Amino acid sequence: MDKEEHSPSPNVAECVCSGSSEGESDAEDIDITERTDIPTQLQPQLERLKALRARLHKSTQENKREVYQEHQRQHENVNDEKRQARKRREAEILKAREEYTGNDYERSRFKDYSIEQVEKYEDRQRERENNAERGFTDYAQVNRRKYERDVAKLKPNLADYERSKTQTGEPHVPEPKSVERLVKAVEDQQKKRATLHKPSIEQEGEDVSYINERNARFNRKMNRAYDKYTKEIRDNFERGTAL
Repeated sequence: MDKEEHSPSPNVAECVCSGSSEGESDAEDIDITERTDIPTQLQPQLERLKALRARLHKSTQENKREVYQEHQRQHENVNDEKRQARKRREAEILKAREEYTGNDYERSRFKDYSIEQVEKYEDRQRERENNAERGFTDYAQVNRRKYERDVAKLKPNLADYERSKTQTGEPHVPEPKSVERLVKAVEDQQKKRATLHKPSIEQEGEDVSYINERNARFNRKMNRAYDKYTKEIRDNFERGTAL
C-alpha cells in the first residue's frame, strides 16, 4: 500500500508530458523571422530570408494586379467589338432607309458632325485603305511605315527649318514647343511598348501557333494579308486530315 501511495498517478504523468509537448509545439508555431532565440551568427541569413519573403509578397501582388488588368482589358475588347458591331448595324439601317426615301446617304451620315471632323474621318479611312492595299511584307517595311506615321503626327515645320538654315547658316534650333511635342511622343511610344511586352493570358481553347508575343503579332499580320488566299487550301487540308 505504501508503494502505491508514493507512486505518481497516471494522470499527473500525462499532464507533465502534455505540457512539455505543448511548449515545443508553441515554439514551432512561431514564425522563424519573429523568434528572439536565433543565434547571432544566423542573423544575416535571417535578414536575407525576410528580404526574400518581402520580394515574394511584392511579386505575388503584382502578378494578381496584372491578371486583373488583363481580365479587364479582355472585357473591354469584347465590349468594344459589340459597340462597333452595333454601329455597323445602325449604319446599314440608315443607308437602307435613306436609299428607300431617295436621300443622299453620305450627307445624312455626316449631318451631325462638323466639317473638320468629317475631313479627319475621311483622312483616317484613306490611310486605312492605303495600308490595306500595301499589305505586309517584312519588318523593314513595317518599321518604315511606322516612322512615316510618327513623323506625320509630329507635323514638323520644314519651311521654317529651311528658312532658318538659309538665313543663319547655322544648325537649326527647334522651338521649345516642338521639343516638348517630340518628348511627349517618345514617352507615349515607350509606354505603349511597355504594355505590349507584358505577358498576356492565352485565351481558353485558342490554337497556339506562336512561340512568343512578337511571333504572335507577326502571325496575325500574315493572316490579315494572306488568309483570303490560303483559306481554301487550309480548309481542304483540314478535311483531308479528318478523313
